[in-house]
Amino acid sequence: MATRKKAKRPARKTRKARKAPRARKSAKRATRKRVAKPTKKIDDSAAPRCRSRIPVEIDIAGRRERGAIADMSASGARIVGVRTDLPPGTPLEIRYASVSAPVLLSAEIVRLTEDGFAVRINPRGR
Repeated sequence: MATRKKAKRPARKTRKARKAPRARKSAKRATRKRVAKPTKKIDDSAAPRCRSRIPVEIDIAGRRERGAIADMSASGARIVGVRTDLPPGTPLEIRYASVSAPVLLSAEIVRLTEDGFAVRINPRGR
């Protein structure tokens, strides 16, 4: 009867042997050219925005339009669905329904966008 030879197992790696490949990888990383990633500019002075789709009525220069608030903060909003050629600084009023009562905001156009315009909400009393 013929005897079978046992297959040889590879020798176990010691801790030093395990760490060596890692050291080589980090050495490779150090030699690569680092490319600066573009950074996002964050405006710390701007109020945090909340994305939404709130239907609104807008009174601009004597005419009433319907649109929606795309995003809103304590100091401004972006209105979509209304096209206007009025210049920045034009005053307007924004009306929308809330759970308790309708809300009326006084605002002014800040800039025109592709799908509408952005407004700055005036503080109460103005």
